[in-house]
Amino acid sequence: MSSDLSPDKASRPSLSRRKFLGSAATVAAGSVLTGCKFVAGSGSNTIPEPPAFPAGIELYQQGFVNWARETKISGVWFCSPRTAEEVLAVANWAKDYDYRLRPLGSGHGFAPTMLPRGHNGQNVIIVNTNDYMNSIEVDADNSVKSATCGAGAYLEDICVELEQYDLGLYHTTAPGGVSIAGVLAMNAHGAAVPKTGETLLPGHSWGTLSNLVLEITAVAWDEALGEYVLKTYQRNEPEIGPLLTCLARAFITSVRIQVGPNVKIHLKSRVDLTADEVLAMPENETENSFSNLSDQFGTVDIIYYPFTPQNLVWLKTWTVTPEKPDTSREVFIPYQLSDGVKMPAWQADVLGSTLRTFPKIVPQYNKTAIDSLVSMMANDDPQTKIHDLWGSAYTTTLYVQPKTPRLTVAAWGVIVARENMQRALAEWYQYFTELLTEFQGRGLYPYTGPVELRAHSVENTNDVLIPGAVEPTLSGARPHPDHPEKDTIIWFAINNNVDQPEAAEFNTRLEQWFYSNYESYGLVRPEWTKCYAYTEDGAFGGAWTNEQVLTERFPNTWNEGYPNNNNWDTAAAQFKTMDPFGVFSNSHLDKLFPL
Repeated sequence: MSSDLSPDKASRPSLSRRKFLGSAATVAAGSVLTGCKFVAGSGSNTIPEPPAFPAGIELYQQGFVNWARETKISGVWFCSPRTAEEVLAVANWAKDYDYRLRPLGSGHGFAPTMLPRGHNGQNVIIVNTNDYMNSIEVDADNSVKSATCGAGAYLEDICVELEQYDLGLYHTTAPGGVSIAGVLAMNAHGAAVPKTGETLLPGHSWGTLSNLVLEITAVAWDEALGEYVLKTYQRNEPEIGPLLTCLARAFITSVRIQVGPNVKIHLKSRVDLTADEVLAMPENETENSFSNLSDQFGTVDIIYYPFTPQNLVWLKTWTVTPEKPDTSREVFIPYQLSDGVKMPAWQADVLGSTLRTFPKIVPQYNKTAIDSLVSMMANDDPQTKIHDLWGSAYTTTLYVQPKTPRLTVAAWGVIVARENMQRALAEWYQYFTELLTEFQGRGLYPYTGPVELRAHSVENTNDVLIPGAVEPTLSGARPHPDHPEKDTIIWFAINNNVDQPEAAEFNTRLEQWFYSNYESYGLVRPEWTKCYAYTEDGAFGGAWTNEQVLTERFPNTWNEGYPNNNNWDTAAAQFKTMDPFGVFSNSHLDKLFPL
């Protein structure tokens, strides 16, 4: 059953992405593709034109700026294939002409898997999948409900289309302008913790979005034919494991995911609790501790700005609630929470520069931020309030718009037994506070904020509606065979101003603490799409420069204790088999997966 409107659907309201994002061509056009667009052959390009590029495929030069606005390259070649077959033509051309290809959905990421900071734009082509490879077909008739999506289809569009069939996702990423292939490449996730007694409806998962995949089609080298071809991998086939979190080391052209009923979610926001109470040590817990709130309401997320007088947090809870509570405002489109938190790119750049130049204003900046949140949540107008919302899941779980302030993010996940969730959060809060106080005593403010803390369950292949489902090999939320009791992953997102002075030392010490503190009862994982592997003297803030972490710790993390046929080494071998020439790689990925 395709996504075309059938007679029984024709009368239902259809909300397109443009309905709630405006008339911009794509999110990528607003945040990634910047400046003038020079079409190949126009004579206006500023870098050499790729030779003998396949005819009929759009080729153009444009600037590249990543989501955090920290990687800025004035001239890069892009192409916009219309079909997977055109991707093959470009791949085989790139192999012959020694070019590399980087897949682009929306470019919403921080890790240098697209183009590393400092790249000169030479001998690489960014393949824009969102322009044309964005189809969405819903199968609502079979026992396993599913959506088959082109690589560039945005998550928000998928959710909107699913709603027409009374289907949906239990949880999503916070931003909706992210492509489905990008979501899988970087192991994207939302927050999803079951409340006490909650059961999961078929088609949903409390793990990452990687765990929803039923089928992937990707580009792979065919040795017999001597060319790149398309190959489809099923969820019960061993080879699909690495593709479920491929770190953009493979080129995915389409994905089929399972989906479940369109659940209704009650989203409540609070700004009356302190970090001291929500993140208290277990022996000092109250009913408002993170763990107890999770037991009562299910999914919990907090935003915490340090250096504020009352130490308030913005706490959100998402609870499956079939009927609208009398106090709630029903919502039909997402991004309700961020509607009042918009900032044009030039303003974000000015703010970032100001915080770098005058870091001692960080406490006042954070106080202003939390005061603004308190003011927004105080609005109790039934037509506009945002502290008590109810609607289809995606209308409440999508809340980060393209025009929110741009930050860089150091991020790690810690897998623990759920009974240890409060302990893990409290120990982090205690050390984090001590670290901030130490730097403040030195007159330094290497961290601006905010911190975001959220959790969800580890990957559970029993959630997948086909037998013999393979675990996502490199998922940060992959459970460990030797530790079945560790069933919950907490994500620590340390948002910060780009290039904030002394941030490299701060993040290096924080990362080292993560690995040492949780060694006895937790498993530390990087959040692949963000920043990790820090050194104090590394370039550009120190992220991704710790060779020991990149080349030893990470392989060991996904090798030790895992099956011989589904671990880091087998994933690296498969990426090399699928792409022996490194067409779908770059300098950062070469460190992780040497050719």
